[in-house]
Amino acid sequence: MARTELTKLAKELRRRVELSSESDWLAAGSRPAATTAPIPPAKNKEEGSRTERLAALSKKIHACRLCSLGASRLNAVPGVGSAEARVMFIGEGPGFDEDHKGEPFIGRSGQLLDKIMESIGLSRQTVYIANTVKCHPMKDPSNPEARGNDRPPTPEEMAACRPFLDEQINIIEPKIIVTLGASALKAMLGDGPPITKVRGQWREYRPAGGAAVKLLPTFHPAALLRDPNLKKDVWTDMKNLKKELESE
Repeated sequence: MARTELTKLAKELRRRVELSSESDWLAAGSRPAATTAPIPPAKNKEEGSRTERLAALSKKIHACRLCSLGASRLNAVPGVGSAEARVMFIGEGPGFDEDHKGEPFIGRSGQLLDKIMESIGLSRQTVYIANTVKCHPMKDPSNPEARGNDRPPTPEEMAACRPFLDEQINIIEPKIIVTLGASALKAMLGDGPPITKVRGQWREYRPAGGAAVKLLPTFHPAALLRDPNLKKDVWTDMKNLKKELESE
């Protein structure tokens, strides 16, 4: 090979070395593995804490207009309490006070419910309280500022809210559900014997997509305000509830 050709080849090799990295000269099998950012795992629908999932569900409830109650309410009332609750109390629907504040059971019935729970060592901080519907059912929806304007929710209204209630149950996974009153019992278990016949008797409820949960029907606190003689029955039911919690 001529000297001029060797000189030209040497210059080309030198230039290649200057423009390349050391790995370019290593055998393919001995090159270090390329470093890339790890790919994050796919987001699972169950991911996130129970509190976070309840908060996300609450936003959906506040945006809901699946039935006419969403148009007349002042505030949606998703629920209140612990996301880790062992007991979930379910009532009928928000009333005047609840509609104005956005929290369930804060009127006279709610104050009595607080005392009932306290009698067996429970509180709003340790249980979860919700309703079969999340908006105030009113006799006259055009006048939300009127007291005495409450009515029971219709089957259609309860059906529209059922997915929200079932999702709350599936997120919290309570050990026991306590239904308060005839409307809540009917919403959970359908048509059957009146609450006077089944209160205090253990039943079972299975939310859509979830596991079966023990259910204990009892009277609504408002019924106790109308008829104080019912208090002894509710006290019997609460002792039964406490016994069941202590046995687990």
